[in-house]
Amino acid sequence: TISAEKLSRALRAAKFVGEIVDLSLDSKEMRVSVNVEAGEGVNVRFESGELSDLVCPSPTQGTYSLQFLDPLTRKLAAGLTQDVRVQFQDKYPLRLDWTSNDGGASWTYFLAPRVTND
Repeated sequence: TISAEKLSRALRAAKFVGEIVDLSLDSKEMRVSVNVEAGEGVNVRFESGELSDLVCPSPTQGTYSLQFLDPLTRKLAAGLTQDVRVQFQDKYPLRLDWTSNDGGASWTYFLAPRVTND
């Protein structure tokens, strides 16, 4: 679980340099990264102390399109909620959960992963 504001800032920074974001998680931190061929990139790290909850039995990563995260990122930046629960793993959908209206509404957002034929 991460602050909605922190997640929004990291994803907006990633959108400035690329269209695809890599999320990675281990027992100590969560990373939001974008690398492009021109040598530019964004790498934002959130250490366990910056996260209100960190559960990661084994390191994992997922790759997702920022095109579909951008509209949600804008809503999070506008104060839609305080915290967002983030769940992902390799080749599985990204799941974001949050509440709004003082807990009166619960939301779940799924985004299919970007899968490449390696």
